[in-house]
Amino acid sequence: MIPENEWLLIKLCASYPGNSAEINDLHERCNLPSLEECLELAETAYNGGEIFQAVKYYLLSPEPQKALPIGIQFAKEQISSSDWNLDMVYPILDLLSYIRTDQLLLHKCPEDCNELLILCGYIGALLAIRRQYSSIVPALYEYTSQLLERGEVSDPVTTEQLSVELNTWRSCTQSLNNLRSLDEVLYNPPSEAQKQVYEILLNRIKEEPLVGMTGPDYVTGSNLPSHSDVYISCLTGSRIEGPVYFLEDGKSAISLNDALMWAKVNPFSPLGTGIRLNPF
Repeated sequence: MIPENEWLLIKLCASYPGNSAEINDLHERCNLPSLEECLELAETAYNGGEIFQAVKYYLLSPEPQKALPIGIQFAKEQISSSDWNLDMVYPILDLLSYIRTDQLLLHKCPEDCNELLILCGYIGALLAIRRQYSSIVPALYEYTSQLLERGEVSDPVTTEQLSVELNTWRSCTQSLNNLRSLDEVLYNPPSEAQKQVYEILLNRIKEEPLVGMTGPDYVTGSNLPSHSDVYISCLTGSRIEGPVYFLEDGKSAISLNDALMWAKVNPFSPLGTGIRLNPF
């Protein structure tokens, strides 16, 4: 019933955890090739240099893990160029993130899993800036930095770069907020170097095409007094006000507001496990 629904159907089928017969039945109902046909189409597309089509069909095949190195390498090459922007990288990472969780967490490809989480974390931080999800921007940068420190990876993103970008974003947005509110409070204005970095960031991020996606999320009850149980957010370190969302370990908690915003820019859990976050 949704117009132009091809990519939604592809994502649905790519993430479906059923057996081969069930997956093929779903493919048929979605007018998509069978698992084996998708594998053949993926190999043909890859040999022809059609990266996006190769990733798509590998995800729909019996060997979805083959999509990971292809899509990750493409994203890394884009980020390594001097004139890349968010819209050049986000679509391929968004598609890759729909790989079945059991396939992503296979012991055969831990490096691919870690690199995917790093890239999704970094691109998620830029998306959060674009969409004005200010409360989770620092957490996304910190999450990405922690993943980078897990081990040797060849990502074009470095912890130093993340630190510079986060400090720049904080300084420049603080400056803008103070100007807007005519606040007399003293603050450190951004340096000329930070202004240049911020300009580069804005050029990379561009404007959000879906206007309704901008601005923070506030669920019902966000401003009501907290429950007698006190929960501390593992993202911000502060007391959670309003509804609480528990992560997959059953102990770590974040506010439902932050969970919704996080899941819209980065589909993977803040705990770095590779488990998908689904607070909707």
